[in-house]
Amino acid sequence: MTAREYLSEVQRLQTIIEQKQERIKEIRESVSTVRAVRFDLEKVQGGGHTDKIGEAVAKIVDLEKEVENDMIKLFYRQHEIVNQIHRVDNLNHMTLLFKRYYEGKDFKTIAREMKLAYDYVKCLHKPALKAFETANKEVLQAV
Repeated sequence: MTAREYLSEVQRLQTIIEQKQERIKEIRESVSTVRAVRFDLEKVQGGGHTDKIGEAVAKIVDLEKEVENDMIKLFYRQHEIVNQIHRVDNLNHMTLLFKRYYEGKDFKTIAREMKLAYDYVKCLHKPALKAFETANKEVLQAV
């Protein structure tokens, strides 16, 4: 696994959590909409009547448990990655990697915050990843 792939794991986990939370919101909204009941239709016995609200609630509970587990995993991964970023000796490399992969900022924002030229920050990224790989060789090989 490359340093970029490894460091991008935080953003991947955040995206998964956001998508599951969006799905929970959609299910809640679909359950909360009022549906008209037609009493003029004939009742059919033995029809596969399903408990739509019960199924939706069960799905919400399952998704909420998944989100909770994903958030715990994200918390530990963030802590792990920050500690590994701090192993990088060069302060500019460390700051760039932290802002990019932990805070999820784009290069323009990072350049502005670090008071460096945008092009320089983009050029600095590759050596910063290389420094991360060097400082964390054993971790990347184990993954």
